Amino acid sequence: MAIAAGVAMSPSLAYAGPRQVTVPRGKPYPVLAIGVYGAGTCEVYPVRDIRIASGPAHGAAQLVTVATKLSKDTGVCAGTATKAPVVVYRSAAGFTGVDHLTVTWMAPSHTDNVRFVPNEMEIEITVK
Repeated sequence: MAIAAGVAMSPSLAYAGPRQVTVPRGKPYPVLAIGVYGAGTCEVYPVRDIRIASGPAHGAAQLVTVATKLSKDTGVCAGTATKAPVVVYRSAAGFTGVDHLTVTWMAPSHTDNVRFVPNEMEIEITVK
């Protein structure tokens, strides 16, 4: 992907456990890109209702949309251009240590790509 950190998923995959990211202190850093694509077709599907459900205690997080490409771990879909919603984190001035945030969103069901289902991911952020 064209951004420093990201996640792309096919409708048939689900996330397991918290995502762990190490970021530089005091600088904005992308900690999660959310994209859904068809594993066989590489068609990019919309996600909606993206929210930072619980914010970080030692910094700030915001949602931005960036032009990017699917990463190499997406197999034959690698390089497919898309616009992805990205969660960007910035630690509070002087903070080092561990921070957390939780992101929720609705994504197409793996069975029909029409019905939307809830998703949630906890992100553990180590600030250095």
